[in-house]
Amino acid sequence: MNFARLKYIIAYVCIAALITAATFALSYRSTLNQLSQTGAVRIEQARDRLLGQLASFRQLPNYLAKHPIVKTVLQDRTTSATASEFLLNTALISGADNIFVLDQTGATIASSNSDTVHNFIGNNYAFKPHVRAAMNGRLGFYHALESSDNSRDFYIARGVSLPQTPHAGAVVIQLDVAALEFEWRVDEEVLAFFDTYGVAFVTNRQSLALLRETPDQNTPVDTRRYAQHTLQPFFKHTKKQIFGHTLWQFKNTDELPAQALVISKFIPQIEMTARIFMDTQNAKSTARIQALLVAAILAVLGLGMWVLLQRRQRLADLLAIKETANARLEARVEKRTAQLRNTQHQLIQAGKLTAMGQMSAGISHELNQPLAAIQNFAESGGKLIDRGRNDDARDNFNLIIQQIDRMSRIIRSLRAFARKEKETVEPVDLQSIINESINLATVRCEQENVTIIRQGLEKPVFVMGGQVRLQQVVINLITNAIDAMAGQPDKKITLDLKQSKDAIHLIIQDTGPGFTDAARVFEPFYSTKEIGASKGMGLGLSISYGIVGSFGGDITCRNHPSGGAEFTVTLKPAPTGGQ
Repeated sequence: MNFARLKYIIAYVCIAALITAATFALSYRSTLNQLSQTGAVRIEQARDRLLGQLASFRQLPNYLAKHPIVKTVLQDRTTSATASEFLLNTALISGADNIFVLDQTGATIASSNSDTVHNFIGNNYAFKPHVRAAMNGRLGFYHALESSDNSRDFYIARGVSLPQTPHAGAVVIQLDVAALEFEWRVDEEVLAFFDTYGVAFVTNRQSLALLRETPDQNTPVDTRRYAQHTLQPFFKHTKKQIFGHTLWQFKNTDELPAQALVISKFIPQIEMTARIFMDTQNAKSTARIQALLVAAILAVLGLGMWVLLQRRQRLADLLAIKETANARLEARVEKRTAQLRNTQHQLIQAGKLTAMGQMSAGISHELNQPLAAIQNFAESGGKLIDRGRNDDARDNFNLIIQQIDRMSRIIRSLRAFARKEKETVEPVDLQSIINESINLATVRCEQENVTIIRQGLEKPVFVMGGQVRLQQVVINLITNAIDAMAGQPDKKITLDLKQSKDAIHLIIQDTGPGFTDAARVFEPFYSTKEIGASKGMGLGLSISYGIVGSFGGDITCRNHPSGGAEFTVTLKPAPTGGQ
């Protein structure tokens, strides 16, 4: 081999290495950008979820500040059994941890935990910012750490006015952060809300709660004791900036990824910074695979060029060299093709497992509501027994039994659909199911400014089906209609109930854009929603179709002539006397 040809080979190898490196860099940057967008969506979802939980308690101090019992306590300046019982019942019903009333000086004169050893009676909170805001006529909001039991709490306060005293006192609601975190600890990504002192105040990983990013002694007294509990032991002391993204590396990968894309956003409503740690392992793996594929292609091209160079030198051995090169190329292409097919099968299987994982998360979310109710009823029942109110406690335990029965019915229905079991089909009141479904969707309809219109039959209509499964179908159709009308100026959902000679028809129509391909609506994994718009996998309508089919009914859809989508659920009426 002469020196000139060696220079060409070295130059080609250098160019191929640069192209491979550029491919890796571009792919890595692209996947990091996508990961960053996903992380931003996850932060927005977590923020909305936390603010939504807090919003449900913001009206409670306004209500209590106007209540006669609270005003009587402030007028008399004495704690009565009636006031304590009223505050305790209000705390049990609303789910608040504690409720207490402060006089004009900021001293606690009534509390929902007045009958406990560690009650708030006599404590003075005049120096707290939420109390000062409430005394000045604003809605006070504050978060703090309790050093006695390491609890994390939010406080919401509202001032109380009397006829002769504009700022007679305040009502304070105490919320336990651990109770708010209960519904969203199953999230795959690690997320935490850090306060102004760098303390992880709210998080979906219990082991990260109350940890600091870095030690800092310049903190208030109530948080200084946590200065030694920091995230620093997790760090490898390396924070990188790659393609405009912040990457942190961790030594302990049990809770946090080995390398994480860190996305932060300040939440002014609660004066905290939401920070999510996205695992970059898949991003690197994807970039490596693409770089390897490019390197393989460049290697094949280099081999072809080498063959062409050899052709000029050895014309006599042209046929032999060509056959050998073709054989090698075919073997490599066949091997690469087999590898690509194997990778494709693995990706398909991984997609199926991901879908099943998302479905499992959806099922756990379905069960979280009765589980939360069971926890509240059980805690309330224990407190009622301690107070000697056995009859009220027995009512709570009966409610727990009802919630458990509801969970059992949900699990039986889901298992029956998955295994194609024949669930019991019995007469059920379709009007009652529609009413319950509308009630469940009322909150979201108000948030999305959606109007629900009822038409058709008003009397009880009994059909053959299952209570829980049929309600699941109706809720799914209403939810899909709400999603479809996003961005529409006029959002209406019309539910029309009609009866023919041998069938009952429930027609659900929306004012959305309609279907682009109505023939594929009931196919599994088919969805028109954008990535990040929801957690749906395109299985909702397919499952609904199967549920209605198991009742001997049918679901059809079409684009309504006046605009929007229309679903028709056809069910068999219950035999005479089935009521």
